[in-house]
Amino acid sequence: MIWEETKKIYPSSWLVIEAIDAITEGENRIIKQLAVLDSFEEETSKDALLKYLQLHKIHPNRELYVVHSTRPELDIKEQPCLGLGVRAN
Repeated sequence: MIWEETKKIYPSSWLVIEAIDAITEGENRIIKQLAVLDSFEEETSKDALLKYLQLHKIHPNRELYVVHSTRPELDIKEQPCLGLGVRAN
């Protein structure tokens, strides 16, 4: 599904989506095709974020996002993964 179709099907909703076909242009992640994994019509993103965290824990290699369907476009910026270092004493 493309973003324009998604916005029409899920108006004013928080969505947990997966990038099915995506490319990187500069620092922007361009999602050409996506799948909606869950939708939440509540005012808050809390439930969507909890669903994202649950899915990410099970499938850490999938490209998942939480977005609101009122966004005119998916303007996702790629950020380098810095990782967390733990220092043992």
